[in-house]
Amino acid sequence: MSKRFMITAGGTGGHIFPAQGLAQELIKKTYSSSILFVAGGLSTNKYFDRSIFPFQEVSASPLFSKNPFKLLKGVFNLLRGVWQSIRIIRKFKPDVVVGFGSYYTVPPLLAAKILRIPIVLHEANSIPGKANKWLASMAWRVGIHFPFTATLLKGNTIEVGMPLREGYQLDQIDKIEALSYFGLSKNNSTLLVFGGSQGALAINRLMRNLANTWKNTPIQIIHITGSIQEADELKIFYANYQVKASVKAFEKNMHLAWRAAEVFISRSGASTIAEAMEFEVPGILIPYPHATDHHQDKNADFFVDIVKGGIKIVEEKAKPEIVLKSIQLLIDPIALDKRKSAIHSYKCRPDRTTLCELVLDTSELKSLHKAPQKRK
Repeated sequence: MSKRFMITAGGTGGHIFPAQGLAQELIKKTYSSSILFVAGGLSTNKYFDRSIFPFQEVSASPLFSKNPFKLLKGVFNLLRGVWQSIRIIRKFKPDVVVGFGSYYTVPPLLAAKILRIPIVLHEANSIPGKANKWLASMAWRVGIHFPFTATLLKGNTIEVGMPLREGYQLDQIDKIEALSYFGLSKNNSTLLVFGGSQGALAINRLMRNLANTWKNTPIQIIHITGSIQEADELKIFYANYQVKASVKAFEKNMHLAWRAAEVFISRSGASTIAEAMEFEVPGILIPYPHATDHHQDKNADFFVDIVKGGIKIVEEKAKPEIVLKSIQLLIDPIALDKRKSAIHSYKCRPDRTTLCELVLDTSELKSLHKAPQKRK
């Protein structure tokens, strides 16, 4: 029997990308099922692929504001968005509604609750956002990426990792082809460097200070700078120090960068850690110090202390000599194999489930008129 899934996600790529990854996996596993995205801002969201996924817009505004006018606007748009979502749900008739956080998702999820449609939430970060924290108790299940998150949510939490987009799977990409894409050699160790959407400048500055150390070493670099100006400057910088490097301002094929890399240096966003785990790449994490609730520190702690996949360096201590020593520790063949093996073991543990499996199981329970039992 065909299933119908409504997905609500908005805002940043950290919400949109895993939502699209789930949609692709649901389509692959349930060929005749229907997917509909519903949220605010989808028509203009740069991360959402409107050419692939059907969607409908609903009204939404930030709800948590000290400004009385913004608060009033938020309440008005919430009520309007809930009414719009109720009409969409009654027409689409979803078996399950899946939410990925941000205020854009609140109206559809409240509408689902009103109409008694099962809700599954996904929280990507170690410290949950306000929307998911508020809505967790209404959900049948809450999929979490980090074990620590369970202590901060009231819902029925289950560790499911992070859904990744099509193509972001280790066994689908040839390493030689990935290296060739960046013009790099299979005979050298490859260091992937990027700062993400926040804080790339500090990591770019760090790599400038390290440039002289790469000369005459078997290390080659893929560096995603986050800006065209920085990319142009760093290309000249690496060339002056005779460092083999592929430098780009942005890279849409990050799955190829991950496949080419032996080790990485980056911030510790949830998507970064999920992708590092999928491609089994150890790395150095420098948490963005201004992240909300310092969630990047907790994200890094998970990868370092639980997965045993890398080294955490706080930004104030990320001096060139410390980072260089950490890289040398990581690329030591014995240490590298040990960390790659640790990542693989955690990723492939027998009790691991996925968000897709959680959603499909919830749809089956709904058809049997059964609510899920809370896991202990």
